Amino acid sequence: MISGKRKTVGVFLCKAYSLFDNAVYQALEQEAKKHDFDVIVFTTVGYFSSQNEYDAQEQGMFAFAPIEQLDGIIAAPDTYEIEGFREQLHNELIRRAKCPVVAIRHLGEKYDCVYVDQGLAFRPLLQHLLDYHGLKRISFLAGYKGHPDSELRLKAFREEMTARGLTVDEEKQVTYGNMWLNCGQKAYEDLFSDPEDTPQAIVCANDYMAVGMMMTLREKGIRVPEDVIVTGYDNVPSIALNEPTLTTVEQDFTEMTRIAMEELDRQIRKRETAETETGNRKIPLGGRLIFGESCGCGCRGDDYYVKISAQRGRQVDIMNTREVGMTYLTIEMNACDDLKDLHRVLVDKMNDTPSVRDYYLCLFEKGKDDRGEPVFAEEMTDTACLVHVMRDRQDHGMPMITFDRSQLLPEMAERTDEAQVFFLMLLHQRENAYGYSMFHYQPGEVPSNFFQHWNIVLSGALSNMHKRNELMLLYEERRLSSITDVMTRLLNRRGLEEQLMPVWQQLCARRENAAFVSFDMDWLKQINDNYGHQAGDYAIRLTGNAIRRAAPKDAILARVGGDEFLAVLPRANRQDADRFMDSFQRELELLNRQEDRAFNVESSCGAVVFKLNSLSTIEECIQKSDEEMYREKDKRHACRKN
Repeated sequence: MISGKRKTVGVFLCKAYSLFDNAVYQALEQEAKKHDFDVIVFTTVGYFSSQNEYDAQEQGMFAFAPIEQLDGIIAAPDTYEIEGFREQLHNELIRRAKCPVVAIRHLGEKYDCVYVDQGLAFRPLLQHLLDYHGLKRISFLAGYKGHPDSELRLKAFREEMTARGLTVDEEKQVTYGNMWLNCGQKAYEDLFSDPEDTPQAIVCANDYMAVGMMMTLREKGIRVPEDVIVTGYDNVPSIALNEPTLTTVEQDFTEMTRIAMEELDRQIRKRETAETETGNRKIPLGGRLIFGESCGCGCRGDDYYVKISAQRGRQVDIMNTREVGMTYLTIEMNACDDLKDLHRVLVDKMNDTPSVRDYYLCLFEKGKDDRGEPVFAEEMTDTACLVHVMRDRQDHGMPMITFDRSQLLPEMAERTDEAQVFFLMLLHQRENAYGYSMFHYQPGEVPSNFFQHWNIVLSGALSNMHKRNELMLLYEERRLSSITDVMTRLLNRRGLEEQLMPVWQQLCARRENAAFVSFDMDWLKQINDNYGHQAGDYAIRLTGNAIRRAAPKDAILARVGGDEFLAVLPRANRQDADRFMDSFQRELELLNRQEDRAFNVESSCGAVVFKLNSLSTIEECIQKSDEEMYREKDKRHACRKN
């Protein structure tokens, strides 16, 4: 999609730092190279109980993604836990996708699916408890109601129990949690309410709830597995060292992704040869039963603690380093006034992101300013600008390339020698969207929640920059209004001094010329008396317009009184001043003819050219130019009387 020279597969999933997401990402790297596909992972964050404004903005990813232009799509609908996300993803794919779509970890009717058959995966665990351990009283700790995987595992539990002639008491044997560690207390209260009828085993819908359950049981003095067996699902790496290792079920997400990419490749090639096929393919996968201490059938091994301690030590070091890095990143990004500052910080912090090989920062653009510079938006637009590039861990500067946002990156980001897997995250704050980040990780590296935090900090910095710019614009508007004459839009007396002072100091220091030209309108009182004050205001505006049209570019123009104007021409000589005054009279005459009013607007003007020095003052120059103007006015009036 970046250049159209290589097929592009889009992948839709949520969180992107879980066991599942990391397995998917690693498989995508291998399969992208194998099939020569560029892959864009459109990732969002958020989970069932988060429910905040940031999560709500993440839903914009579905509208943002150029679904129509993708050559193939892999979607993991079950990873979206926030209400409405799955439905919107489904609707966008149905409405906009023109390419093959393969769903993973999800069994649906609309797409081809590569999924774990929960019955096929879960039943060996249940059979192990029922047959090998000979248990009868088994309870189930499900996730929140509506969680797709949990519901299917619960269904398999009910079916297997029923097949053995065992009745499931829904009130006593089934309880619901939240797929996380903190649901143990409630589950204990539900499942152990009758001391005479306690479970022999608790089958949990995932490992996190299983560990949370074991923590609570230990606090209550109940031993695992001696008093009750606890099992999990997913085979998440060891969570709590002081709890038994889990008997659980492992899903092969790598194989799932590999098969999905194979299926996409097959369908893309079929389309290219105009072959068609009917019906959606459903490709089920099983699971692998992992024995742990929580049922008494597994053991840690002599080197378990050594391995875990080393692993945890590395994780703590990484987390501490990232925490410090994130703190300083937040401080420095919040101090950025503009994109150049932001670019400098991103370059300085390159060492904090060793897992990233390439990084592209793109901002939504809504047009160009008078100088041809991009104007950045606070909402999604059809145009983006590439404002920062790190490639092969080298700073590639600020290209400031404007491109069609549906291409995701300009052509310069293409690599002809290899397929790329990009990880894309939106940049937003509350109701505003600023752009997106695209990461390409080093070989073998996987995404982590560090980059979610990175993106949030970057979004905050962009938000601050927009607010700062808005305040600066507001300040500039108010400043201009305080130095501008409302009627003529020329400078007022305060504005004249503000604009002139920096130039004045240079002129005096270099002993250069400056022409002061004073204007005073003729017969303004008669216009007011005969035609009203609106006509008088019109006459003032006309005079100001004639001055503006006649003035050279570097002239400083002001209305300094009711009908008095002043022009300062830096570095002008006498000839320049006379040329300006002649031009002014011609412009005034032309405007009078164009307007064709019952009266003509006239004005007297006089100029004095000064050779400035350190003793020169603005007040003195204005006074002398006024005197010259009044002499010219007297001459004009004398000529009229004669």
